[in-house]
Amino acid sequence: MAHSPFPQSTPPEAKEPRRPVQRQSNFWVVSKYPDFRYLWIGNFFMVGAQWIQILTVGWLVLQLTGGNAFLTGTAVGIRTFPVLVIGPWAGVLADRIDRRKLVMVTQIYMAVAALVFAFMVLATDLDAEPVTGFLKWWHAFIYMGISGVAHSIVQPVRQAMVSNTVPIKDLGSALALNGMAHPSMRIAGPAIGGLLIATLGFNWNFFIEAAAYVTIVLVYIPMRLPYSERMTSRGTSLLASMREGLAYVVQEKTIRQLILMAVIPNLVFQPVVFVLPIFTTEVLGRGADAGGILAGAVGAGGIVAAVIVAGRGFIIGRGPATLAGLVGGCFFILLFSQSTWYLASMGFLAGLGFFQYLFRVGNNTLIQTIVPDALRGRVMSIYMLDNGLTPLATMGISFAIYIWSPAGAYTTLAGISLFLAVLQLMFFRRVRELD
Repeated sequence: MAHSPFPQSTPPEAKEPRRPVQRQSNFWVVSKYPDFRYLWIGNFFMVGAQWIQILTVGWLVLQLTGGNAFLTGTAVGIRTFPVLVIGPWAGVLADRIDRRKLVMVTQIYMAVAALVFAFMVLATDLDAEPVTGFLKWWHAFIYMGISGVAHSIVQPVRQAMVSNTVPIKDLGSALALNGMAHPSMRIAGPAIGGLLIATLGFNWNFFIEAAAYVTIVLVYIPMRLPYSERMTSRGTSLLASMREGLAYVVQEKTIRQLILMAVIPNLVFQPVVFVLPIFTTEVLGRGADAGGILAGAVGAGGIVAAVIVAGRGFIIGRGPATLAGLVGGCFFILLFSQSTWYLASMGFLAGLGFFQYLFRVGNNTLIQTIVPDALRGRVMSIYMLDNGLTPLATMGISFAIYIWSPAGAYTTLAGISLFLAVLQLMFFRRVRELD
């Protein structure tokens, strides 16, 4: 085999002896590594702010547009669109400059944007018929686009930072714990946001979002990255660094398969939350408070999976567990698309949350344990590139719902996705063999 020109980590094709089933809890990593603890705490605030924003903007646009399903889904989904352009360059920056400082500066930018939008909402009478004041529905599009720019930078950098706060032998445990923020705050964020909308209106949610970003900056001040490796791309041009990251992904077949597997969740799993206000009102006949609880059900299922993974490991191996998460998530979305009963819908969304967490953490852990740190930022930005397809998928789904029905649109999409997931389970042998 020809010698690889890239920095080496664990080769994906290496046939290591299968490890015994993990019995030790992973929670001790938080107390052992204080720098990871700062990152972990900050992650909860980041994800909480994200879900408060997603829920609130969705219901805000729904009210400003008089219930337009297409504009509602598109406004929320547009947040991930800048990933297509900015994401890869954010990965290049993550491999060239201090990752911690880059995240802190970006959080300040996000806090300012949230405050400006919060005052715009405060200056608008949303209870009037019709709505009067400064705020228009297209302002939400601009705000979500601005937030999307920051989101495109922060996401790959924060993922790359996990390996800089713990030694490689504890990376799997750290990633499992780091992933707990998403299901946990999927409960707290939408539930708090939905209750605030139902009781106080839209006026305070964006101030809470801004406060969360400021808190992240404060938490990161004492944090250091003691396990960072020397950044080898500083002496090359930005374009050459980009090419190096792309070449690595093209050369490593296992990485290619893992990245390809992430396409279905971003095209199918994620838009479910973005169009949830439409399902809640049109199919279930409920309001914002019920919608927040439904979004929280996704997080509840994820927490169950998080407790199992963090406490006992993946048990069956990370490769098979990741594939199971993909197939299981598609199956529960198919069930959700057929439901007209509120409690059943809540249960199906909890099932989605369980398998989505299993997939996300398993897929992320496999990639990060294979990729060398010198290329980590670029590879993670490529891995997250398909997040940019989420708004396009949301727009398409929203339009299909608009001209057809929520159940019809999602039944078709979930059926096709389940078929593709089963094909990957059958033919991605390299992933199946990963432990």
